Amino acid sequence: MFTHLHWHSTFSFLDAIGKPKHIVSRAKQLWMEAIAITDFNWMYGSINFYLTANEENIKPIIWVEIWFVLDVESVSNPKAIWNIVLIAKNNEWYHSLMELTSFANQEWIKNKPKIDISILKQKSDWLIAIIWWEDSFIWKMLTNWESEDRVVEVIRIIKDILWKENVYLEMIAQDENILNDTQKINHNILSFSKELWLDCVVNNNYFYPSQEEKAAREMALAIKDGNKMYESNRRKPKWAYHIMSQEEIENVMLANWYKDSQIQDWIFNNEKIAESINYEIKLWQYLFPNYETPEDIKNIYEENKDQLIQ
Repeated sequence: MFTHLHWHSTFSFLDAIGKPKHIVSRAKQLWMEAIAITDFNWMYGSINFYLTANEENIKPIIWVEIWFVLDVESVSNPKAIWNIVLIAKNNEWYHSLMELTSFANQEWIKNKPKIDISILKQKSDWLIAIIWWEDSFIWKMLTNWESEDRVVEVIRIIKDILWKENVYLEMIAQDENILNDTQKINHNILSFSKELWLDCVVNNNYFYPSQEEKAAREMALAIKDGNKMYESNRRKPKWAYHIMSQEEIENVMLANWYKDSQIQDWIFNNEKIAESINYEIKLWQYLFPNYETPEDIKNIYEENKDQLIQ
């Protein structure tokens, strides 16, 4: 059974439509056994999603789609700010994601939180990454006419940090005839996967649970952009961003002239990742940090403790 590994809920504020309970309900209608959450740059919806999915006996997979740069100290060009999808595979990985999002939201540039290679290295034992094309360095580099060698170089950096088995490239399940760059990027991703021996997954990156909610998402985008619904220049996404069934995913990619054997391999990799997820978020408990008192504070206390006690 197909598992979506890339999606956004209403917690991707004004970018997506759909509360976790509605998304889980849609997944249940499609007889899915697991589904993921990949909201932008933070994890505000993760507990709500985790509880809702468990109530419906659907495995919750918690990710984050986060803005990424090579070095937070030197990047000022918005074109060098990319995104990457990171997964929590177990409890330790879940905590690492929270630390990464906390770091990202202290390192803003051009209104975007971000992480970099150095923080990625610190958490390299606890992460799985999906590199997809829209807003990733693959898309931004290739559409700005940078060399494929440079793209491969960045993928290699991530691969060397996280290890081959923890890095996947994403094929986007959308009509390649609608946007000109789609076929080019999908084909480049296949080429990179062969050159670097990386597996591919497939997703349609949904932003609303069902097709009927497309108009609601367009309204949210208009509010975000400060546009009116009647304005001709407002954003009108042409792709199908609802939660697709496995059959829809297959049909879209077959229509793009990919082989059924390729598509089934990508779907299998989605399932392989979903099956590897195993964590339990412990709730309803007090958590306090392990704070080590600095030595100078200890000395001050020792010198004045008699007065403090009085």
